[in-house]
Amino acid sequence: MVSLAPKIYDRIYPYVDAANFKNAHEGKVVLITGAARGIGQKTALHFAMAGAATLVLLDLQLANLAETVGLCKAQGARALPYACDVSKQEQVDTVFDHVLAEVGGIDILINVAGVCNAKPILLETFSTIWRDIEINLGGVILTTMKVLPGMKARGRGCIINMASRAGTVTVPYLASYGASKAAVIKFTESVQKDLDTDGLGDKIQLYALHPGAVRTDLSERTMDPAVAAAYPEFAANRPKWVENFNTAVDLAGAVCVFLATGRVGNSMRGRYLDCEHDMEAFMREGAEQEILSGNLHTLEVRFLGGLPNDGGSSSNLFRFEE
Repeated sequence: MVSLAPKIYDRIYPYVDAANFKNAHEGKVVLITGAARGIGQKTALHFAMAGAATLVLLDLQLANLAETVGLCKAQGARALPYACDVSKQEQVDTVFDHVLAEVGGIDILINVAGVCNAKPILLETFSTIWRDIEINLGGVILTTMKVLPGMKARGRGCIINMASRAGTVTVPYLASYGASKAAVIKFTESVQKDLDTDGLGDKIQLYALHPGAVRTDLSERTMDPAVAAAYPEFAANRPKWVENFNTAVDLAGAVCVFLATGRVGNSMRGRYLDCEHDMEAFMREGAEQEILSGNLHTLEVRFLGGLPNDGGSSSNLFRFEE
């Protein structure tokens, strides 16, 4: 089979341009975490431009959401801001219970909130590693579990979890970030498998999305002085590394709007996508067959000699399909 070789884009391109999605999400309620700035803010704006009726906006501080609220309202959308630390179950429960009582249900959940503690493992502490995991993975789990019952009851829904290329390749000094994002990718796939098995896969779709190499607060923050002192070469090369972050901050938002329409089809549900890849390629003839036959866009382990992952002793025990 000849690969479809999608094009690569670091800016919004015609296929995902907002002009093609006017009213695509008319009447929808969209909840976005990490919505105060950067990727989260641009994602909120793109859903407002796509006709979403209500944008529920979450971030750590209520005051930080004022600009995003204004941008959404300027597009005619209702914007409801909430302060919430998505790593804290009590806060998530309180906010979501209030939101669900206010709007009746969430049609689309976009998990953007995240942190990145880039530090060599020998300078790390358990608490800082665990904090990355609590926010990047725990926040995704908590919010997903709050919206899934309602999505099941209504028979529709979409969840998009911001992942990272760091969850698919091994990068030095990103142990906690890479582990948390790999877990987000696998959690997304696993939840989709549950829904597929329960006959809900064609009604509720999940995607894990890499937002591209975006220059945000995470990538541009000042290096920890202790790290710079212990690893001077790392510190000296960091500015050159940051220069590689050239993806437009609004590309991920445009791709989220596209994915949430469901047009990408069943072949990609539960899988990992890179927003820099041409989304039109997934719509072309032969794409679904190539994805499914090669089990593409998933995390998997391959063994020497093609040995099965479980040694061959239980490969059929957990299959529910005929």
